[in-house]
Amino acid sequence: MKMTHIQSLILSLCLLIAATGCGGGGGGGGDDGGGGGRDIGQAPTNLPSDDSGAGGGAVGVGVPAGGGAVGQAAFVANVYPITRQYCVQCHQGAGPGFPHLAHPDGETAFRAVIDNQKVNLLDPQRSRLVQRLRNDGHFCWSNCAANADQMQAAIQVWADLVVTANPDPNSTAIPTTIIASDGRTFLSATKAESGRFNGNQIAFWKLEEGSGTIALDTSLVGPTMNLTLNGDVTWVSGGGLEFDGGRATSTPEESRKLFNEIASGSGMQRYSVETWVIPANTTQENRPILTYSDGQGLRNFALNQTLYNYVFRNRSLDGTLDDEGNPRFGEPALVTADADEDLQAMLQHSVITYNQNKGRRIFVNGVFTDDEDEVPPAQLFNWHQDLTFSVGAEPTGNRPWRGVVKLIAIYDEVLTQNQITQNFNAGAAQQYILRFGLDSALANGAYIQFTVSEFDAYSYLFCAPLLVSGGTRGFTVQTIRISVNGVPPVASQSFRTLNAQITEDSTQLSTQCQVVPKDLGSAQDVFHVFFDALGDVSSPIADVPASPPPVPGVVMPSPGIGIRDFAEINDSMAELTGVPVTNAKVNATFQEILQQLPSDNDVRSFVSAQQVGISRLALDYCDELVETPGFRTAFFGSPGFNWTLDATQAFATPALRDPLINPLSARMLGTGLANQPTAAEVRPHLDTLIDQLTAGCTAASCPASQTRNVGKGVCAAVLSSAAVQLH
Repeated sequence: MKMTHIQSLILSLCLLIAATGCGGGGGGGGDDGGGGGRDIGQAPTNLPSDDSGAGGGAVGVGVPAGGGAVGQAAFVANVYPITRQYCVQCHQGAGPGFPHLAHPDGETAFRAVIDNQKVNLLDPQRSRLVQRLRNDGHFCWSNCAANADQMQAAIQVWADLVVTANPDPNSTAIPTTIIASDGRTFLSATKAESGRFNGNQIAFWKLEEGSGTIALDTSLVGPTMNLTLNGDVTWVSGGGLEFDGGRATSTPEESRKLFNEIASGSGMQRYSVETWVIPANTTQENRPILTYSDGQGLRNFALNQTLYNYVFRNRSLDGTLDDEGNPRFGEPALVTADADEDLQAMLQHSVITYNQNKGRRIFVNGVFTDDEDEVPPAQLFNWHQDLTFSVGAEPTGNRPWRGVVKLIAIYDEVLTQNQITQNFNAGAAQQYILRFGLDSALANGAYIQFTVSEFDAYSYLFCAPLLVSGGTRGFTVQTIRISVNGVPPVASQSFRTLNAQITEDSTQLSTQCQVVPKDLGSAQDVFHVFFDALGDVSSPIADVPASPPPVPGVVMPSPGIGIRDFAEINDSMAELTGVPVTNAKVNATFQEILQQLPSDNDVRSFVSAQQVGISRLALDYCDELVETPGFRTAFFGSPGFNWTLDATQAFATPALRDPLINPLSARMLGTGLANQPTAAEVRPHLDTLIDQLTAGCTAASCPASQTRNVGKGVCAAVLSSAAVQLH
């Protein structure tokens, strides 16, 4: 997004008017947007192969050491300044982000990056710190591609320094007696039974097609409700659809199945809707994850996101009335409690249910949220039969939601707690059986088997290891490590402490699961299993000792100055200009740049990209203020400033400028405030801005339309300045 000349001048003026609000650093949404998950990109040339019995001797088994003291110094000198400036808002240890790669202590940040494998020193472009920016658009500070290049270059410097000291910086020496399985990929896996409860299902989208413009309804109840993809909707690895402004919709005719099975005279008058979702962020407000509506305010049901809340709407004959005596039809919505923050920007299982006994209920990750429905339950005979089922936005494309949907199921029954738990435990993705041969370590036909799936866009889930010993018994299995392309994860090693005695031919070693990070994607990643002890061989792999925790330092006090967050900025601009937040133009801009606006009140997290977003929103508010006669008269008075003159006449003298500048200063800056610039202090800067915007004007080249544009620029300069946005 390029700044116009007016935006550039406004940004400069912001530095002049109470400049303390325009500095700082931290993570902010960039112009590439935020959130969402896409597969990691290019493959390196040294990819391990699916060696099918090679015994694993050619792959590294050490944990990423980062180059020891040399590597830590290289990290602190090159990568750490970037994370401290742009990631501190969430990842400093006190914020919501993990790992703590922007911790005030450099050694702690170094260990967080290394222990959680956020860098790949052998191929820096494959580092998660790089891919999170380049592929995911995760809180870029200006331009995502440029920010990813900056991070990659810093990691490359780190890698070059470490390679000089250690030719193999990502691994320790490989013991010659290491115990390892065959290598396997997803291509050698077989599909497993899902373990889901699918009874009473009337619509079901597995979202496993992977390509094309149709998502198939695979339920056994006709007619099929296939979803057509419209706009920016893409398939994701492991199943699912990523929505970034687009939608997936059925037709009114096919959607009528929901009405027939649920709300018609022969319908069940109850239902459940189950989803697996990954919201792109927690800043979206009143956006439909899925809805059965006409897109114009008429709906039968909807599951929406508002910040950290799930919002459930349902139309019924509940008998409640609004202040005018009209039926409210399910309002107010059932909303999860603010304090619980049930909705998070991560993979979540959500279920909404409705019946005439308990009304609306919401379950997240298998657990009832305890939010009670204040609207009395009732029958659903007033549902409309000609509405459209849509995912990711209204059927018309309004109010797009951003995130990933991995599965949707609709039932004409209320799922029980046990059924919800069963489906939560079954997971979001297709599960596979992956076997690793152990012939050389045990006997012919011996193997260890996992139930595996793609957990999300960044990781796999390896569950329930089963050992089939090929007839060998009476030995110990100790410590299982699962490696990806030769490197086992440091964190989340659920089988690290395994110690099992094998007395049968088939032994369930654990019922737990382990998250394993993705590297190249399911089509290319090669997995091995390493053991400390197996059969009559014991070859423990030494762990790299953890760094001691840092000595607590002096906690710096929080600043007494705060910046308005995105909602406060929008509300303030509406209040000051008199242009309502519901105005179509300003609301469209607000929704578009929402992630580019500050997400909290900490002024230390403020970055220049956020100032550009504030300036853009201010320009649209001022455009509506100046171009709409009613708003303009209410703000500037009558007769007020003369908007009909060309720019050379309208701004010729200070007296002619007063009717423009004085109302802006008085209303937006206030008067008599101890810590606010006065109108007299601001006036020279606004005069300078007017002079710059009218330089070279003639009556012919700068007609009345240019006078209005200059007025908008002056208005936006004040409205977007720190004098207004700080509090």
